[in-house]
Amino acid sequence: MGSAVIAVPEPAALPAGRVFSEEFLRVRDLALDWIHAYYDVDHLRRTGDWLLALGPEAAEPLVIAALTHDMERTVPGGPVIDKANTPWDDPAYNTAHCNRSAAVVAKWLVGQGVSDRFVRGIHQPILEHEFGGSAEGDLMQAADSISFLETNRALIVRWVQGRECSLEKGRDKLRWMCDRVRLARARDIARVQFQQAMADVDQRLGL
Repeated sequence: MGSAVIAVPEPAALPAGRVFSEEFLRVRDLALDWIHAYYDVDHLRRTGDWLLALGPEAAEPLVIAALTHDMERTVPGGPVIDKANTPWDDPAYNTAHCNRSAAVVAKWLVGQGVSDRFVRGIHQPILEHEFGGSAEGDLMQAADSISFLETNRALIVRWVQGRECSLEKGRDKLRWMCDRVRLARARDIARVQFQQAMADVDQRLGL
């Protein structure tokens, strides 16, 4: 499927004609409730939307992984990145973030009494959501990247205005999120979102 036929997904839309299991629908509702208080909830929601736009037949646990992939940041004591000085592709930070999120989400799923297939199914995609690797990891990374570019333009502006990083470092974050996409059919979509994000950031900053 070429990227030209992949439309921007409607919020919280499920693929037409696909039948999902009752367990998935229950866990998805629980996940949407769980992530509601997360500071970047729109990014998580849209990662789930973009994952299904890019892969309408994606495995049910993968959709849950997309919705929850950053939730380790809601648990105190996690890894922290120095936005001003640490490269965005820093393997130490990103690996620690991915590993911790996989563990946090797995623990939450167990607490919801879900089947082992969901617990096992979220593990590798969350581990790979920053750098990709497997087919599911590449799909997850692409959805994460496109969603970030779409939803986090104001976040970049806040970082710059709050002097957490320079404007150029903020632009580098957007550039990295675009350039890292491994999934071929997602690259054109990421580039469009990147161009829009760069223009939006400049506009918000009055440049």
